[in-house]
Amino acid sequence: MEQRVQPFDPFKLCSVGTVRRLLLEHQIRPSKAMGQSFIVNRSALERIVNAAELKPDEGAFEIGTGFGALTAALAQKCRIVVSLEKDKRLLSVAETLLKPLANVRLICDDALTADWEALIREHGDVTRWKFVSNLPYAISKPLLMRLMKERHLFPLAVVTVQREVAQRMVAKPGDEGYSILSIAVQFYADVRVLFNLPPTSFYPEPEVWSSVVKLQFLSQPRVNVSDERWFFKVAEAVLMQRRKTVTNALHIRFGLPKGLLAELLQSCGIDPERRGETLSIQELAQLAENLRQNLTVKGKRSGERRRGVIRGA
Repeated sequence: MEQRVQPFDPFKLCSVGTVRRLLLEHQIRPSKAMGQSFIVNRSALERIVNAAELKPDEGAFEIGTGFGALTAALAQKCRIVVSLEKDKRLLSVAETLLKPLANVRLICDDALTADWEALIREHGDVTRWKFVSNLPYAISKPLLMRLMKERHLFPLAVVTVQREVAQRMVAKPGDEGYSILSIAVQFYADVRVLFNLPPTSFYPEPEVWSSVVKLQFLSQPRVNVSDERWFFKVAEAVLMQRRKTVTNALHIRFGLPKGLLAELLQSCGIDPERRGETLSIQELAQLAENLRQNLTVKGKRSGERRRGVIRGA
C-alpha cells in the first residue's frame, strides 16, 4: 500500500537561522574535511527539485542528507526518497526532523563504497529513480565518477557541485577545464549547467561559487569503442599530459617509439604535434581503437617469434 506524505514544509529547514540553531542545539561543528555546507537558498532549493522533473510514481536517490532540506523537498514530489548520510550526528538529527515523512528512507553509509543498486532495490517499488544531490564538495569528483559507473540506475541526475567542477563537466576540447572528468561525463550523458549559486546560498558559506548541473544519461555511450576501459586509459594518458604533444604523452605512458606513434596518429587524421587537450571524444575513440589494434598485432607477432624459438630449441 502506498504511504501518504503528511503535510510538511521543507522550506522550514532551508534558512540560515534554522541551520545555525540546529548546529548550536546539537553541538555540531560542520566538517571542512567532509565539505559540509547546508543549503539556505529557498529559491535555489525549489529550482533544483523542479529540474529533476519527478513524478508521483518515481523515486529520488540523494547523497548527503545533512539536515534534510533537499530530502524533504524531494519527498513532496515523488513516492520515495532514499538518502545517504555518512555523518552519524547529522543523520540522527535528520531522522527526528524528517520523521513526519513516511516516504523518506535515511541510510548511514559511505556513498563511495555503498551498494547503490541494492539500496534502491530494497527501498521501494517505483517506475524509475532519479539522482538528485547537493554533492559533498570534498568528494564531488569521485562521486561523479561513481555516478557514471552507476548510470544504468538513473535516466537523469541533478547535482550541485563547485562551479569549477561544473565547468570541467561541460568543457570542450581546448578549454582550460577540459579533463578526464569532461570525457567521462560527456561520454555517457548530455550535460548542461542550469544556474550558478553564490556562496551565500549555503551555510557555512563555502569559499567558492556553486553550480547546478543536469545530466541526461544516454542509452549508449556517445561514441562506439570496443573496450571502454582501454578508451579511458588512452584518454587519461593524453589528458594527464595535456600540455604535451599527443606523441610525447603516449610515449611517456606506453613507451612506444615516437616514430610508430606519429604514423598511428597520422592514420587517425591527427597531427602528431597537437596537444592532448585539443582532442575530441571522437578523436580519442579513434586513437584508442587504432592503438589497441596496433598493440594487439604487435603482441601476436612477438608471441609467434617466441613460440618459434621454443620450437627450434
